[in-house]
Amino acid sequence: MKEKIILFIALLISAPVAYSQTSEELVHAGLALDSSGNYDKAIKKYDKAIQLKPLSAEAYRARAMSRLKMKELKDAMKDVTYAIELKPDYAEAFFSRARIKAELDDYRGEIQDLNKAIELKPAYWDAYNLRGLVRGKLGDHIGEIDDYTKSITIKPNDGEAYHNRGHAKFIVGDKEGACMDFSKAGEFGCFKSYDDIKELCK
Repeated sequence: MKEKIILFIALLISAPVAYSQTSEELVHAGLALDSSGNYDKAIKKYDKAIQLKPLSAEAYRARAMSRLKMKELKDAMKDVTYAIELKPDYAEAFFSRARIKAELDDYRGEIQDLNKAIELKPAYWDAYNLRGLVRGKLGDHIGEIDDYTKSITIKPNDGEAYHNRGHAKFIVGDKEGACMDFSKAGEFGCFKSYDDIKELCK
């Protein structure tokens, strides 16, 4: 009898333990799938995360981004707007909604959301970069330069920001400043800037 009890305990210890993922773990799994281009599978993970935690702003925002990549803009907008309703101080959700508005050619609305993202998170260098791009599209190149400058202040090794600021400076007639930015961009790995130097900095 004693041997049977010992055997039973050993079987219990060695038996596989059933493991259920939390909502947060499902979101992380979805993000990994999204980064590898498996948007459908990522959305299924987010669906499960929301079933477990219906008020998860993070899950709604993540699902919105996968839907954006699948060009499901209406559903993406619905998801990210609900994420903002759930968490009004969620800077990343405002940034994500700005990206969706860009796909809808709503540049004014995009800037409004980026303004809010920066208000909530003043060191949000990605938001400064994106706002700079939008301002450039709208012809506000001085504002564009200002945004890239702020981004560079936060992240000094951002070659793309130097590259973009270089083009904005060239447009406003600051050729010397533009060429200096192209050179700096190349130093930080934005190698396409070297083509700009050959073409524009003669």
